[in-house]
Amino acid sequence: MDFPKPGDILRIESYKHDGTLHRTWKRSVVLDGSDSLLLANKDVEVMEADGRRWISEGLAVCQFHRKHWFNTILLFGSEGFHRYYCNIASPYRYENGKLVYIDYDLDLIADKHGYYRWMDTDEFEKNRCRMNYPIEVLDRVEEAVSELERRVRTCTHPFHPDFVQAGYYLFLTYAKQLMG
Repeated sequence: MDFPKPGDILRIESYKHDGTLHRTWKRSVVLDGSDSLLLANKDVEVMEADGRRWISEGLAVCQFHRKHWFNTILLFGSEGFHRYYCNIASPYRYENGKLVYIDYDLDLIADKHGYYRWMDTDEFEKNRCRMNYPIEVLDRVEEAVSELERRVRTCTHPFHPDFVQAGYYLFLTYAKQLMG
């Protein structure tokens, strides 16, 4: 199986459990692909499932996993690091130049001080019933929620300033390729 290498440009596609397209990010650069996959994009075109397009604002450094049921996005504003945005999501797959995952609606937003809140719990409940999530998926979602809460409370990876700083400096290494 072929995996992306640092410097490669790829597209991110998220889907819902029933296989319908949720959202795409047009261009992201691979920063690191050792254990998990670290990507970055800046002011990238995003397309929603309904065809609506918009440009994300600022830098996003994104970490995707092959085993964990969440991904993490470090959001940077004009004044530096702004917040963590974590999706409860399936492990990623890499296929034909695209990183693909299933979004399970729940989102954790945390600031650099460890304050966090969950978003879209109503959307999760609605889709859980509508798409009849199997018990195995519900178990994985519950485990991911607990794991993220534990990590943010204990300030462990990815909720640590060292990870934020490393992600930012890796982005600087590949910024020309992405913006290019």
